[in-house]
Amino acid sequence: MSEQRWTIPDSWSWVAAGEIARIVGGGTPSSRVEENFAEDGIPWITPADLAGYTGTYISRGRRDLSKTGYESSGASLMPPGSVLFSSRAPIGYCVIADKELSTNQGFKSLVLEGDISPQFIRYYLLSAKEYAEGKASGTTFLELSGSRVAGLAVPVAPLAEQERIVVKIDRLATRAARARADLDHIPALLENYRARILDLAFSGKLTEDFRGTSSKQGDIKSGFPEGWAVKSLGVIGEIQSGIQVGKKRVEAIELVDVPYLRVANVQRGWLNLDEVKTIAVTPAEKERLLPQKGDLLMNEGGDRDKLGRGWVWDGQIAECIHQNHVFRIRLKKNSLPPEFVSHYANEKGQQYFIDQGTQTTNLASISKRRVAALPVPIPPTEEAVEIVRRINSAFAWLDRVSADHAAASKLLPKLDAAILSTAFRGELVPQDPSHETASVLLARIRTQREKAPVPKQVRKARRRKAPVTMSQNLEEVLAKAEDWLPAQEVFRRCGIGAGAKTDAIEALYVELRALDKGGRLEVEAVTDENGRKLHDRLKLKVV
Repeated sequence: MSEQRWTIPDSWSWVAAGEIARIVGGGTPSSRVEENFAEDGIPWITPADLAGYTGTYISRGRRDLSKTGYESSGASLMPPGSVLFSSRAPIGYCVIADKELSTNQGFKSLVLEGDISPQFIRYYLLSAKEYAEGKASGTTFLELSGSRVAGLAVPVAPLAEQERIVVKIDRLATRAARARADLDHIPALLENYRARILDLAFSGKLTEDFRGTSSKQGDIKSGFPEGWAVKSLGVIGEIQSGIQVGKKRVEAIELVDVPYLRVANVQRGWLNLDEVKTIAVTPAEKERLLPQKGDLLMNEGGDRDKLGRGWVWDGQIAECIHQNHVFRIRLKKNSLPPEFVSHYANEKGQQYFIDQGTQTTNLASISKRRVAALPVPIPPTEEAVEIVRRINSAFAWLDRVSADHAAASKLLPKLDAAILSTAFRGELVPQDPSHETASVLLARIRTQREKAPVPKQVRKARRRKAPVTMSQNLEEVLAKAEDWLPAQEVFRRCGIGAGAKTDAIEALYVELRALDKGGRLEVEAVTDENGRKLHDRLKLKVV
């Protein structure tokens, strides 16, 4: 008797997976024996073949087994329509065999019997990933045994309804995929639109109507409209460097603790004030480096793309100064709105800072002299104010679109889950009382099973596998780390990367189990803000 996960229509039935399918495991021959694999042999699927795979059906993986490899692997051939379900690393990949094929031991596949739709079962198993994980065992890495898969509760609908449910899910999934593709294009479109607004702003075309002209060009060399000028940043503003972090002090000197802004705080077009550190300075230094409302902040160093980025200080934190990798620019009275200059430096000055800055092995920087030489277009003050107003208006609209995009992007996965949840509660399509019920269908499957001859289990002769040596020993990797490491990073440091041979992966699992059994391994799940598991992290237990 299967568990009842939720209420289903009267014409449906809950069954254990093993009542409607043979659960078939896989096997792996030694990857050290080249003759075990063939260019065009027996199709063989591993969980790695399904990473990023979005198709419903699969016909072969990256490698085929030779006849020799198949016979020594412990794998089994499964017919087309078999549902391949990954049972470890990770649990929950699910596809349908498009032809006769085999798998490695990372699968517990369902060879369906009777009138059961493979597509229906696949969609259900995709929706039941967390449920299946809850049935898995293992303290280090979760794994589903064949008996656990056979015991998974599965809702079975009448066959005609299974088929209608699959058609409806396919249609809705296609629409969701289209919506997802459209959403994926939006960030690039927003960035292009943002850049275009700034192009128009600093060429004078954004305010042609404001000037009441057809954008008549003034200075031919500058390319700016009549009435505009070009001046260097050092002419229109005073540039001040900041405090050096780690500066040596005379012990007797009086110091005060104040917050200070770093490169990480000064972003392109905004200030990130989530984490503001403090520093001990003299009262004189504090007085000299206090920014005023309306001062521009601009990065002097960091990664290449951080050079010159910045924004306007609005006095958000009292008595806050800035370090020497952040310049403070105080514009002269009655010159330009500071937002105008900061927008210009962020968009049009970026290439200038890259060209004029210096690059070391890890960091880039630009001198105060070079920053002062940045050429800035100077429109009449009234027009500069209007340009800032129009930029702010356009950017506010873009921010609203971006927020809507982020909300929609978060909702789509929930929509996918809701579609599947609705489907397997019998609420996606209407029931038809004239259809044969699931209980009759299942009784027929049981009768067919009882009459079918019991297949002989032929044990394949398996070759003894040669021991596999990893590039680094697992215990050595964890000992060197002296702290938590993500499981994926542990794999990488042990030489198990993308395309790693199955033997090497199996060898790592053996070491993991040995450390775990010996009480030498600590495992902790890392979850997101919703409590969903992201990955495991490992640490060697101190004994």
